[in-house]
Amino acid sequence: MVWIISRHYNRDERLVPLMERIAWEISEHVARVINIRAILRELPESIKQRTGEAITTLKTWKNSYLDVRAKIEASGRDARWEIDRRRLFEKTDYMSAICQELYNIAQVMEEFYNIFGPELKAVTGEPERIEEVLQRVDGLIETFEQVKFDIWNIKNQTQWRQVMNWFTQEVLLIESEAKHFNDDSFKT
Repeated sequence: MVWIISRHYNRDERLVPLMERIAWEISEHVARVINIRAILRELPESIKQRTGEAITTLKTWKNSYLDVRAKIEASGRDARWEIDRRRLFEKTDYMSAICQELYNIAQVMEEFYNIFGPELKAVTGEPERIEEVLQRVDGLIETFEQVKFDIWNIKNQTQWRQVMNWFTQEVLLIESEAKHFNDDSFKT
């Protein structure tokens, strides 16, 4: 709408800074709402809701841009936008991917808590061993709380990958331990 109505913003060189500012505002909002040092201490359902909303916000921004651009081009009456999509969406796409990973972490945590719940403690008769596993599960999030870099800065992508690789390896170890625990507990 601004592109069509405004005499100031109807050229790429003036519209680009406005669009970049919108992308920056959305990114800043998501970074404030999804605080890595606190969010993983919330209940998994809350984490999934908040990260899901962040993903939706970030993707809606991109989809809205693409929809409006397509409508302008389809109308044929206005000049097409020639805006570098990487400049507009590189950070928001990256943030969306991180939010998806945080959502997945919450899903894993929720599954572990469901598996190692009170029912399993009662059935196995080994609540201490289950508590040990749950402590390892809780320990998974400590690494995320202690990261010393800005997870939202794309320049720190390598460090984030390392943390996520560590998480994946730890989850596999806990799953293996859980399998052995179940095998030992239910042998007849």
